[in-house]
Amino acid sequence: MSNTIKTDANKLTDTRSMPQQRNALEHNPNQLALTEIVNFDRIINVNTERVWENVLDWEHLAWLHDTSFDYNELDAAGEWGWRVWSDSAHKNHIELCVNRDQSTYVARSYLAGEQISEIWTTITANNGDTSINVSINAPNIDIKKLPKLSAIYLNLYTQLWDEDEQMMIRRQAKLSDRSHGPDSINLGALDALEAEKIVKLGRHEWQIRKSDKGIEVYAANCPHLLGPLGQNTDNQVVCPWHGYRFDIISGKCVFPEHANCRLPQPPTVAIIEGQASLSLVV
Repeated sequence: MSNTIKTDANKLTDTRSMPQQRNALEHNPNQLALTEIVNFDRIINVNTERVWENVLDWEHLAWLHDTSFDYNELDAAGEWGWRVWSDSAHKNHIELCVNRDQSTYVARSYLAGEQISEIWTTITANNGDTSINVSINAPNIDIKKLPKLSAIYLNLYTQLWDEDEQMMIRRQAKLSDRSHGPDSINLGALDALEAEKIVKLGRHEWQIRKSDKGIEVYAANCPHLLGPLGQNTDNQVVCPWHGYRFDIISGKCVFPEHANCRLPQPPTVAIIEGQASLSLVV
């Protein structure tokens, strides 16, 4: 999986940042010979709050969409949107600018400073879900190749929105969950315990893994945006949504450097006469 490059925390809070593209919220401000490659409508099964949150979330590009993006490093971000480098040499970039008053945003990609695409998206509330209209445009298109390009881009952006939608649906489900588990739980005979299991104690879900060393327990959800924490490797777990990595012993977030979240303290594990149990630390 590709890694999102570390980010200067100052870039996340610098209110002086602004779009690099002049007149960014105008259609075709660079007066290119743009052709609309594809225009499609779609219903996203979450509310507009989740969708706008996703739009401004530059961090997930090279993690959730690791088959489409292999690098993203923040250059600037603000209420206007964000700009990321899409290569380590800082020659190529993507800039996204929002117009909340018009419920639209535009993303432009550049190779060595030359604009190669302009994608406009309109967001509309739809009975608790969200309707989107996406218009994908590019300059200097050979009309003979348009049908093939249209199919390619439609497939690509369908996949991207599929991935985004699944992330947003899970996040909303976790946010909406107000249930509270018990303070302790009997897991039964250690010998019969499943290799992996998720249980809820208190306000949190906990991942239980049985190994030759016994039982290890850590948070099942990333404290950043509630993504699923993955396989434990060298006492660290990684969220596939944004690449946040945590030490399960200390709970500290070890990547990215600007993160200010940590894992909650895990329950206490007790094994008495072959019976395993978990109890919240008081």
